[in-house]
Amino acid sequence: MFIKAKNLNLETPKTKGFWLSVFGRLSKNKLAMTSAFIILALTILCICVPIFSSVAYDKTNWGEIMQSPSSGHLFGTDSLGRDLFVRCFIGGRITFGIAFAAAFVVLLVGIFYGAIAGYIGGRVDTIMMRIVDVLYGIPFLFFCILLITLFGNSMALSFIAIAAISWLDMSRIVRGQTLSIKHKEYVEAAMISGVSNFKIISRHVIPNLLGVVIVYAALTVPNMIVLSAVLSFFGLGVTEPMTSWGLLIADGSQNMQAWWLLLFPASLMIITLLSFAFLANGLRDALDPR
Repeated sequence: MFIKAKNLNLETPKTKGFWLSVFGRLSKNKLAMTSAFIILALTILCICVPIFSSVAYDKTNWGEIMQSPSSGHLFGTDSLGRDLFVRCFIGGRITFGIAFAAAFVVLLVGIFYGAIAGYIGGRVDTIMMRIVDVLYGIPFLFFCILLITLFGNSMALSFIAIAAISWLDMSRIVRGQTLSIKHKEYVEAAMISGVSNFKIISRHVIPNLLGVVIVYAALTVPNMIVLSAVLSFFGLGVTEPMTSWGLLIADGSQNMQAWWLLLFPASLMIITLLSFAFLANGLRDALDPR
């Protein structure tokens, strides 16, 4: 006697891709998602507020000097009667612009430099790493002062100074990861198949470093923000009437009686740095294969 078998669903269950799984784990981290929302909101405000504001960031008003926060001036005014609300967000635009651009260069140069040094190895690795050691020995502020002395003070020089030094850490991190990856089976198989070194680095080594790179990128941007603020604080960054958070904090520290001049730019900067730190922690946990 034969029993009629029912139709069985033998399809294998669909599994999520790696990046969907990462996003799923990250979305469960409320602190990281809140931090990402804050960063996005601040970025939009820095772009939109100076555009749609009825008051220019550099407009002086001698009748409204050093006014405390009010409905007319949400963050108060500075020593020239300029609206601090607009200046905080135009300063945030400059700070974010320098930080993101410098971080992009840092990641691009650091990844390829470290991957090439770690994969090729030997004498090439030794020479490339000795160059990194020499650049590490150059004091950052001394390098910035030298550039400004030779070429003048400008926002472009701030970007160049930050990017020229900050890629060194990334190159060392990538080199260390590449030294372990280049002995994996899929890399050795590509080498035996006659694949060129450039294709192995770009298709096999660098894609497998993305987890480390993404986490470090989230930490690189706040480091760039701090460096940009330090340069502006010492008068080595952007100049008046343009401003940045570092320059606003420097002005506020000289007028402690007008507490709003220091409180608002410093608060925006602290919130941004904490948000990036919490987001980086969330990305690290989400990318952890364990």
